Amino acid sequence: MQMVVAAPHALATAGIAGSTGYAGRELQRLLAAHPRLRGTACTADTRALAQCDLAFLALPHGASSELGRELAGARVPVVDLSADMRFEWTYGLPELHRDAIAGSAAVANPGCYATAAILALAPLVSEGVIHPHVVVDGKSGVSGAGKRLTESNSFCQAAEGIAPYAPVGHHHQAEIESELTALHGAPVTVTFTPHLAPFTRGLLVTAYGRLARAFDQQAATALYDDHYADDPFVQQVEMPRTQTARGGNGCQVAVWVDEPRQTVIAAAAIDNLVKGAAGQAVQNANLMLGFDETAGLPAEGLWL
Repeated sequence: MQMVVAAPHALATAGIAGSTGYAGRELQRLLAAHPRLRGTACTADTRALAQCDLAFLALPHGASSELGRELAGARVPVVDLSADMRFEWTYGLPELHRDAIAGSAAVANPGCYATAAILALAPLVSEGVIHPHVVVDGKSGVSGAGKRLTESNSFCQAAEGIAPYAPVGHHHQAEIESELTALHGAPVTVTFTPHLAPFTRGLLVTAYGRLARAFDQQAATALYDDHYADDPFVQQVEMPRTQTARGGNGCQVAVWVDEPRQTVIAAAAIDNLVKGAAGQAVQNANLMLGFDETAGLPAEGLWL
């Protein structure tokens, strides 16, 4: 189904299913300042959401697939923030799939770890700079686990410490491998270990690859500058920091070449609730509705 571009200066409405969760509340915050799109909380009901110009599904994993298919069948543009449709619908990472998103009525938001890892590695993988196996270390704030209370995200368990979880088979691993494989044109495998970090929001990935050809720091810096020159939300920085990504839709990236050891290190920092969830969903909605991609979205985060 082809998207119908909204009329110039028209105010569109966005229904939010799951508006009480962390991502849903962040959607409401961002849409409150959007010049063209207004959010409204809706029950997870096709009839209610079908009254809107676009639907956001900010429901727990496993709760979106049936509703998403119903909405798509009813020709309602929809962005799903869960993991349910990521291998069926248009993959909503604008920096890689901008044109496809703009022409789609059913878009699946990437996972937060996948967003940061793919953006950290995309220039290296697409240019064949590194061998097709990478190691990705990820650290996410506790809000990434969602609002539902569990033992692992309680204050006493999460505060003042850090621990790995799901070191083998995390569901974002397949996303990262799929997108990097498409960029490389041949299989890319990823060893991925996420960690729960003792802060509320923010996400950092650090990735490691072996050089496949001669490459130095000057070439690396130029490669990232060129690769992301037309991407308003990706910034090459000296050192990515979760603190300065907080609240914004930006992704801070950095790359370092260790020539004596023939390795390259790439890092990316995002706010897991913004570029990793609600902000990226709004970015996708902007493209789908024919709005300016940056509408309603701060690129810069907060400091302190």
